Amino acid sequence: MDPLSDVLELIGFKSSIYFQKNFCGHWKMSIADTGFAQFHFIVRGNAFVEFDGRTEQLCVGDLVLFPKGATHAISDHPNTPAMRGQDVIVAMESGKEPFLDGDVTTRMICGHFEYDLTHRHPFMRDLPSCILLRSNDLEIGSLMSALLPLIVNETHSTPLGGRIVAKHLSQALFASILRVHFEQDVTKIGFYAGLRNDRIILAIAAIHEADGWRHSLSNLAAIAGMSRSSFANKFKQHVGQTAGEYALTWRLLKARQALQDGRKTIDQVAHDHGYSSASAFSRAFRDALGMSPSHARKSDKVQAQKT
Repeated sequence: MDPLSDVLELIGFKSSIYFQKNFCGHWKMSIADTGFAQFHFIVRGNAFVEFDGRTEQLCVGDLVLFPKGATHAISDHPNTPAMRGQDVIVAMESGKEPFLDGDVTTRMICGHFEYDLTHRHPFMRDLPSCILLRSNDLEIGSLMSALLPLIVNETHSTPLGGRIVAKHLSQALFASILRVHFEQDVTKIGFYAGLRNDRIILAIAAIHEADGWRHSLSNLAAIAGMSRSSFANKFKQHVGQTAGEYALTWRLLKARQALQDGRKTIDQVAHDHGYSSASAFSRAFRDALGMSPSHARKSDKVQAQKT
């Protein structure tokens, strides 16, 4: 029973680490909203990060993640002139590494997590614009405290197989960042609030099973060990939508996943997901996801080719 992993698999989660490098003297990168979830981890020294009108100082062991790809800047000091993040990457790839004049002020790992930000799963809706984890947020012995030193070691040089190792470590890092953040989060409504509830998570896991959308409200209430009315109220109170609405969303997102796979026709996908006709499936798909099945198949195929 792992609903969060189900969702990460559904949204086509990928990751990439750009670099681990020293930043010397005065330096600043401005990062535009690229559609990727950008992250920065301070290996040594300190930095300032600016976002949403806020400025936060980062110290050794701090990690900042922008889950929705928000525009931000990171620097030795907010008043330092900025270089575009994309220009930094291009310069490094061409052998003209920037920010090497002066003493080392910061050593940092930068990278991104990539997933479809347009997905209409509550997971995407509930992601904050920024997650800032301080070094003292990471408990000794936690998954993240074990992962980060491994990522630092793998990106420090170019060991054989290091790129693929770092890629998979960073995927585990993303899940552990979410785990730490939502353990600290006190939000009472949303997908993660539902996962924190011992009874509601049972119903969410049941919906995620193969053909889980077939469960009636009474069945889900029984799985959660609650009365029908109490379950209905509690599910909506925690998740922010009714159990029926969530089940329909999940059903159609799984159908979208099947369309992206490309091995079945739209008629076959409609039948597999409980629709008697392609037209009924198309209407429900458009109402829930804002696009037709054929458009989803084309756009997802293009996106898959890009990645």
